[in-house]
Amino acid sequence: MSKQSNNAAGDETKGSLSKTSPDLPERAGRKVAQAFYSQQHGSEKRASASLLNRLAHARTEEDVKDAYIAVLGLTSYFKGLVDIQTEEVWFEAKDAPTPAIIMFGQLLVYVRAARKRGEAIPAFLAVIDREKAAIMPTEKALPLLEDKAIIWPKSGSQAGKELAAQVAPYVQAHIVEYTIAHDEAAFIKAVQDAIRERRIIRTPITPDNLRQVFDRWVDMVGNELGKVNPADYAVLFFADIMHDGKNEAMTKLPARLLFTGDKPVFLLDGNTYELASERGYRNFWAIYHRPPDQKHRHYLLERRDSLLPVDEQKFKGAFYTPLHIVDKAYDQLVSTLGPDWQERYLVWDMCAGVGNLEAKHSNLRNVYMSTLDQADVTIMKSNPAFAGAEIFQYDYLNDDVTDFGEIDYSLSGKVPMALRQAIADAREGKKGAKTILVLINPPYAEAMNVENLNSSGGDNAEMKKGVANTRISYGMEGLGYASRELFVQFVHRISAELPTATLAMFSTLKYVNAPNFAEFRKRWTAKYLDGFVVHSKAFDGLKGNFPIGFLVWDLAVNEPAIETQTIALDRAGEAVSEKTFFRELPRTPLAEWIVRPRSNSTPALPLKNALTPATGTKDVRGDQWANGAIGSMIAKGNDFQNSGQQTALLSSGYCSAGAFFVTEENLWKAATVFAVRMLIPHTWQNHNDQFLQPSEPLTEEFKSDCLVWMLFAGINLTAGADGLHWNDRDWSLTNHFIPFTEAEVGAKGRFESDFMVRHMAGMDFSAEAQAVLAEGRKLWARFHSIQFPRKIRDEYKLGRPDAGWYQVRRSLEAYSDTEFTDFEPFKAAYKALGDKLRPMVYDLGFLPR
Repeated sequence: MSKQSNNAAGDETKGSLSKTSPDLPERAGRKVAQAFYSQQHGSEKRASASLLNRLAHARTEEDVKDAYIAVLGLTSYFKGLVDIQTEEVWFEAKDAPTPAIIMFGQLLVYVRAARKRGEAIPAFLAVIDREKAAIMPTEKALPLLEDKAIIWPKSGSQAGKELAAQVAPYVQAHIVEYTIAHDEAAFIKAVQDAIRERRIIRTPITPDNLRQVFDRWVDMVGNELGKVNPADYAVLFFADIMHDGKNEAMTKLPARLLFTGDKPVFLLDGNTYELASERGYRNFWAIYHRPPDQKHRHYLLERRDSLLPVDEQKFKGAFYTPLHIVDKAYDQLVSTLGPDWQERYLVWDMCAGVGNLEAKHSNLRNVYMSTLDQADVTIMKSNPAFAGAEIFQYDYLNDDVTDFGEIDYSLSGKVPMALRQAIADAREGKKGAKTILVLINPPYAEAMNVENLNSSGGDNAEMKKGVANTRISYGMEGLGYASRELFVQFVHRISAELPTATLAMFSTLKYVNAPNFAEFRKRWTAKYLDGFVVHSKAFDGLKGNFPIGFLVWDLAVNEPAIETQTIALDRAGEAVSEKTFFRELPRTPLAEWIVRPRSNSTPALPLKNALTPATGTKDVRGDQWANGAIGSMIAKGNDFQNSGQQTALLSSGYCSAGAFFVTEENLWKAATVFAVRMLIPHTWQNHNDQFLQPSEPLTEEFKSDCLVWMLFAGINLTAGADGLHWNDRDWSLTNHFIPFTEAEVGAKGRFESDFMVRHMAGMDFSAEAQAVLAEGRKLWARFHSIQFPRKIRDEYKLGRPDAGWYQVRRSLEAYSDTEFTDFEPFKAAYKALGDKLRPMVYDLGFLPR
C-alpha cells in the first residue's frame, strides 16, 4: 500500500484521480546541480552512473528512490508504506531536502507499527533525499519505541516537527549522516556492509505475523527442501517452528524435525527432506525466535487454513475465522437457539478447515467436521481440543452428487453412517431426531465470466477459471450470477440435502441484498432468526472495508425476510450500531435516473485524470462526444463501494466504463447525483447500500446547492489545457465549468467558454452556497494574480486562462512553499454547505434511513 493513494476521490477538498508529485523548491535542485558541477570539474574522472549524477537528473521522488536503488545494487526490495523496504534496511525517501530527524521520525512510526504487529523489522534504518543520507542501527532506536513519554502520531504521514523534537536528542546521537556530494562512496559502503552482515533483530512468531513468517519460511527454507508438495509446506513449517533447535516443543505433529549434528532433516509420511542449501535456514532463524510462546502454540496450529499456497487460497476463498469473532458467534447461537443448543443440535461444519469454528465447542460428540483437504484432517485429528468429534475428508460441492443433482452417499462412502442416519431421521421428522445445525464459514471465491475475458484480464483470471464448475453447480440453472459464488453453492446443496436444518453462516451479504442475486432470493425463502455483521478487517486476508454477516436461518420455515436486522460489530467484536439490510429496493436505483446521451461521431480526448489522456489501447471509452456535451462524469456502480472511488467530473470523455456525457439538459441531475454519491462517506457498514431515486420533490435551492458543491469538490477535475497528446495528435481541453467571469477573478485573458456563468445567471443561491462562491472567488483571483514558476506551470498545464478548479487548487497548494495560501475560510464554507446537504440525502429519499 503506498503512502499516498493514487485515488483520493473521496476527499472533498484535496481528492483527485491521480496524485501529483510534491513540488521541489528550485533552490534544492540548484544546490545538487552546483555540487555535481563542482565535483565534475574538480576531478579527472567521474562515472556517469554515480549517485550524485542520478540525483541531479531526478525529477520526482520516484526518481530519487530509483537512483538509490540502482547505485546500492538493491535487487530484492519493495516500494510501499516504507518507501524502499529490504530485509536488512528500510529507507524513508524525500524529493526535496528534508531534515534527517523528521524523516527518521516518520520511519520510526512505521517500525513501531510493524513491531506491534509482530512483523520482522530490519537491522538498519536509513533516510535519503537529493542531497544527503543517514543511517542508524535499528536496535539503537528500540528504547524510543518503549518510551511512554513520546506522543506517537497515528500514521507516518502525520510525523513532523513535534515528533522530531521528541526523538532528536536520542536519534542524533546514533545516526551517521553523509553528504552525497562528498561522502557518496562511504554511504554506499555502509549500506552494503549492513546488508552483507545481516544483523537482524529476532522477532517472535505470533498469531499476528504467522502468515508473513510462513511466506518467508517457504521462500528461505521450504524451497530448499526439493520436490515437496506445496500443500505440505504448512505441516513442515509447524514441525520447524515447534522446535527449539534441540528438542520438540510439541509432539504428535504430522511432520517431524530432527538434527544430524547441526544439520536439519524433515520427516513426513515416510519421506526424508534435507536442505539443498542451509544458508536460508540459518538466515531465517537469525530473524525469528523459536519456539512460539506456550500460550500461542495450539492457537497457531488452528490456523493452518490461512497458510494455503496463495493461488490455492484465492481459488478456494479460504480464510481464518478469528477466535474472538468465533466467541461472538457462539454468544449469538446461545441468544438465538437457547443456552442448551449444543445438547439439542447435531452440528455439521462441512468447511471446517482446521476447526476454527469448533474451537469453542464443549460437546464434541455432537459435532461432525469435514473439509476438502486431507492435510487439514490430519491437523484436526492431532489437536486434542477436537477429541470426540467425527472428522473426515469430504468435498461438499462434488462428492456424492449424481448427474441428476441428487445426493447419493454411496458414491464416495465418506459420510459417516451416524451422520447419514441423523440426516434421514431429520428429513422424516422422526420422533427424537436431533435438529441439524450447519455451522460454516464457506469459501467466498467467485467464478469470473471467463468467456468475456481476454489474456489481459484481471490478475486472478486464470486463478479463478473453473472455480464454480462443481458438480452441485450443474443443478443451479436459472440462478444467474449467484451460481458463480461458492458460498451460494454450499447454501444450494444444504437447502436440498438438509431442508429442516438450521443454518448459521459467515458470508458476505450479497445473497441478502445484492441486485444481481435477485433470482437466488426468489428461491431463498428461509426464515431469518437473528445475527450480526462484523467489519471485514477482523479477518485475515480480506481486502477492503465491507460487512461479513453471521446470520442464523431456519430452513424449515418458508418466510422470506423483507428486512434483515443485525447488530454491527467492529473488528474487535464490540457492538457499535444496528444495521438493516433490505431484500429488495423500495424504489428504482439512482443510476437509472439520468438519461445518458448517445455518442456522436465527433472525436473526443479520452481522459483517465484531469490532465492525463488514456494510456490503454483496448476498450477505450469516451473518445467520441455527444451532442451538446460540456464534459463527462464518472458515476460507476450504484452503491457505496463504487461511489467514493468512481465519481469525478472531467472536461472530456472518460477512458473507461461507468461514465456519461454531461449536457446543459442533464446538468442539474448530474450535479445532484454527484453530490448524493459523495456527501455520505463510505464505511464498511454501508458498503453495499444502494442509492435510490428521490421520493420527494427537489427544490430549486437544493439543485443549486448541489451544483455549487460539485463545482468546488476536490474531484471536480475539469480543466483548460493545451498540449495533451493522444492517438498521434495533440488535443486541447475547454473548461465549461468556471462559475466566474474574467473580470471577477482578474484573469489576464479571455475564457474560451462562459457556459457556467450564463447557466447560473438566473439562479437563486442559499447563504451557504453564496459563501462557497465568495471564498472560491478569492482563491480563483489569487491564482490569477500569481506568476507561477515553470515547474508548476508545466505540471498543471497553466498555458490558458480558463484553468479549472483542479488546476487552481493544486497550483496554489504547490506554490504554498513559496507563498502560503490560506484555504481554511474556503474549507469552512464548503463544509457548512456539505453539512446542510448531508441530511437531505435521507430526507429526500436518496437513501433509506
